[in-house]
Amino acid sequence: MQDESLDKKSIFSVFTEYKSSLARVVKRYLRKESDVDDILQEAFLQTYAADRSTPIQLPKVYLFKTTKNLAVRENSKISTKLTEYIEDSADSVLISDDKDAFELLSEQQEQKLLLEAIALLPEQCQRVTKLRLINGVRIKDIAVMLNISVSTTEKHIAKGLERCDEYVRQALTTAIQQADNVDNKQKQSN
Repeated sequence: MQDESLDKKSIFSVFTEYKSSLARVVKRYLRKESDVDDILQEAFLQTYAADRSTPIQLPKVYLFKTTKNLAVRENSKISTKLTEYIEDSADSVLISDDKDAFELLSEQQEQKLLLEAIALLPEQCQRVTKLRLINGVRIKDIAVMLNISVSTTEKHIAKGLERCDEYVRQALTTAIQQADNVDNKQKQSN
């Protein structure tokens, strides 16, 4: 089973390969560009977290389903917020806030792994990658902020994504090996 997990594409690779298709899925439900990026990031993080706990055999299918579900949920959140505003319903707001707090905790845990990967990048690549992945700054804006060309910015992002993917793969490999070791020890003790 371990070899199968290592041979399949990583969640990050699938995400980067199908990102534009995933964005089209989200755009069917939401129109704001900033919402699309948020949904894509959340879909990646949720899929990555699920894969860490139990390896996903069909990451592409899982990622697309997660993306669609998040877009539908976000669309209903927008409708709900409008209804709450109209009805001035405090109870609904509290339920929504509790859910967001739980999701925020999960995001923070997943972001920790990404930050660890980014911290290992060369300084300029680290700045560019952080601005893009963590802060969601557009490529052209990053180039202006750091006084570098757009192509240099794109190269740093590509290098950062590649190294972060490599780091995440290694972290997954280590986690799988540790889980297998625990399973083997439990089987031996029984």
